[in-house]
Amino acid sequence: MLDLFPEGTQLWDKLQIFRSAPGAGKSSLLRLFTPSVLITLHAFRRSEDLKELYQRMSEMGVVDEDGPRLLGIFHSCARNYATLEELEFDSARKERLLFGLLNARVTLATLRSALALYKLDYPSDLARITLGSRPIQEPASVFTPGSTGVELNRWATELEGQVCDAIDSFGSADVKGLPGNETFSSLGLLQKESLLVDGKPAAQHLLLLLDDVHHLTHRQRSRVLKVVTDLRTGVGVWLAERFEALAPDEMLATGTAEGRDYESEILLERYWRDHPRKFETLMMNVADRRASAAINVEVSSLDSCLQTSLDGGEWVERYEKTIPVIKDRILNVIAGRYLFDAWVGKQERAIGTARDRALNWRTLEILVHREIRREQAAFDFPLSESAFEERSDSQLRAAAELFLAQEFSLPYYFGTRKLASLASWNIEQFMRLAGDEFEEVVSSYIVQRAATLDAARQDALLHAASTSFRSEIPRRARNGERVQKLLDSIGQYCRQRTYEPTASYDPGVTGIAISMRDRESLQDRDFLQRNPEYMTLAEVLAAAIANNLLEPRLDYKVKGSTWMVLNLNRLLCVNFDLPLHYGGFKEQHLRDLYLWMTTGYKHKAALV
Repeated sequence: MLDLFPEGTQLWDKLQIFRSAPGAGKSSLLRLFTPSVLITLHAFRRSEDLKELYQRMSEMGVVDEDGPRLLGIFHSCARNYATLEELEFDSARKERLLFGLLNARVTLATLRSALALYKLDYPSDLARITLGSRPIQEPASVFTPGSTGVELNRWATELEGQVCDAIDSFGSADVKGLPGNETFSSLGLLQKESLLVDGKPAAQHLLLLLDDVHHLTHRQRSRVLKVVTDLRTGVGVWLAERFEALAPDEMLATGTAEGRDYESEILLERYWRDHPRKFETLMMNVADRRASAAINVEVSSLDSCLQTSLDGGEWVERYEKTIPVIKDRILNVIAGRYLFDAWVGKQERAIGTARDRALNWRTLEILVHREIRREQAAFDFPLSESAFEERSDSQLRAAAELFLAQEFSLPYYFGTRKLASLASWNIEQFMRLAGDEFEEVVSSYIVQRAATLDAARQDALLHAASTSFRSEIPRRARNGERVQKLLDSIGQYCRQRTYEPTASYDPGVTGIAISMRDRESLQDRDFLQRNPEYMTLAEVLAAAIANNLLEPRLDYKVKGSTWMVLNLNRLLCVNFDLPLHYGGFKEQHLRDLYLWMTTGYKHKAALV
């Protein structure tokens, strides 16, 4: 996860925003910098499992041989901040309550974290905390040089109670005596030399870790971001939030160049999409460590538990049976033509595994359909064996493998590489899939003493996971039912285009695209007011992107235009028997997407 930070990045003196769909690992990343984790990391720094992490954290200046050098203060914004917006006060008073509650809780979290870093007890050791000489403007009565942790704790506890009482009163509290603060003053505690433990600076670096910022209302979130940016305290503040915090027009802008809103914005899924090998390595490392820690079965890695090839003896007969079926289909199509004699002869003489020969025959069938469709095929010029090789490539062979799997009920979704692909750059999604498979491995080992999960069972488990994943969409996404209908329509369309006899978009179609001009229209308030049906479409697309159900890629250049490509989440691809490759997409108009979202996709007899 530390690969997310570019080398040479200054982390401790500015605002850093982390955004992602649920389950991408934001909270885990933030908690990595908290006292309890850093103390444990330092204690076990010689452990083989933690050596690499310790080295990276040491290079970042977070920890060294003497112990943690950073004080990370973790605070979740999930608890009742949004309730403040429901009170019958004007916006200024609501803002005062917001910053009052935020200051109180951040102060309390800072005191607890500082004591934890020094292995001291809360609240009995609060007197060992004092404020240094750096000025903190508000509230002057408490945030003054020499104030102790006891005084800060008393002030923050009372303020939190007063604000919570105001919330419980539902706005009936005395407005004149309303508690709160005008700004985010507790950030001053995190300035260097402001917070002392036993008379010395609490840590070399101090860092505020605000999680679940998406639970704030849109107005609260905007205000907090502006205040943190404008204060320029030189304090490191990391904010983690889900994409759902963004308005639809902001969400549709996701994928543009770094620094759209802030210089230090990090979008987790986009980073992993740009570094797929790093993501795969991370997922395999996590899975292998969990597998090796299993009690009921002795395994060294997840990969060792999963069948990864269909070249074994148990699959030979299955593949041998496919060859005459495919050959008969080809001969029926080319009856009376000598155009393909050399190609057919080449396959009849071919040697190799049953799987290789079956794939070659299926590749030939696709090429036959392509040649027959070409106008020049009417001239019946014989095609040479070399022409077959020229027309064959890895993409076409991948399509042939997919077609074989669907036509003859062979497993397709199996092996660790595809497992990582099916995660769609989401750690939680990967752990869910890997967990299902590993549970099956353990059960198989207990019953049969066999710790290998065959390809067919893997395929069945992943199909079941895909079905379950799809069924959860209505409750996990805003406008969930419409999101599901649109995604189903996209999936059905992609399936029809993928399984055309000519495999024109080999290895398959797994997404759609809208023009960048149409995307701009969906962000244009005037356009949406004139076309209210597209406002709903914009909201649905934004919700799908926010939940990582559609993976966006902006400014993709093809056919002389630029496009916003929207790829299906790879786990949804399983539900429609689609490949897991990227690159195959078809352009769509907004009107068609609106109809897909409202009435569903209507299967067409022939697509050109």
